[in-house]
This record gives sequence, C-alpha cells and structure tokens, in this order.
Amino acid sequence: MQNKKEILDNLRQQGFRSTQIREAILDLMLKSNKLLSCQEIQKHLKLKANKTTFYRELQLLKDKRVIEELKLDDGVRRYEMSSRHHHHAVCIKCRKVKCVELNKDIKSQEKEVEKNNKFKIISHSLEFYGLCQKCQAVKNKNDTF
Repeated sequence: MQNKKEILDNLRQQGFRSTQIREAILDLMLKSNKLLSCQEIQKHLKLKANKTTFYRELQLLKDKRVIEELKLDDGVRRYEMSSRHHHHAVCIKCRKVKCVELNKDIKSQEKEVEKNNKFKIISHSLEFYGLCQKCQAVKNKNDTF
C-alpha cells in the first residue's frame, strides 16, 4: 500500500493539485482499519467543505484507484484504501465488516466460469453474510437466522 506522499505525488503527476479535503480524506483512510461510509468520513473530518466538493474528491480517489467502494446489501457505500484483492465478512445484525483473505486460488475459479460460460470476467465481488462473534453471543429466540 502506498503512503500519503506517494499518492499525492502520483496525483500531481497526473495534473491534480493537492487539496485540504483530499489530504484529510487520505489521512483518515490510511489510518482506518475498517470500511468507512460517506457519513463516517464526513463526521471524522469535521471540515467545512460543501457536499459536492466532498463527493467529487471521493469520486476522484475512486477513479484513480486510490480507494475502493463497496456497496453491500444495505445500500450503504463504504470505502477503503485500495490494496490486494480481498473479500469481506458482513454481520447481518450489527453491520460490522471484516476483511477476509481466501487461501484458495479464485483465479482458477474465474477461468472456469469464463470457459464454461463463454464470458469475459472483468472483476468480481464476494461477500460472506452471517453473525459476528459478538452478535452470536446475544442472539435471541426471536431471530430467524
């Protein structure tokens, strides 16, 4: 994973100047060890930037593959720094999201899907849904899962 200076230098080389809000978003995202929603990012930043500017900065960082967007079944867009490809385990009760590394080679699975379906895969998304350890401990009788 790149550091803030490398990311900003790379963006400058592409013609994008450094902005206060972009630097603040990067600082937060680099320090965070979890996925963050737009609301969580805004809450942590406490910057007086308008929403259009904020969303434009998120979009630029996403377009330049500095951050990745994940949209789960609850419709909330969450962001994390781009890194090695990985998947997520999502608690259906508290919505906690945890990064998951798969030991098996998923590339071979992709090749099989492409071959069997005459389909060119560009990317894939794989999330596991269930209950985190904490929510398992407090599962009540009325839960249907």
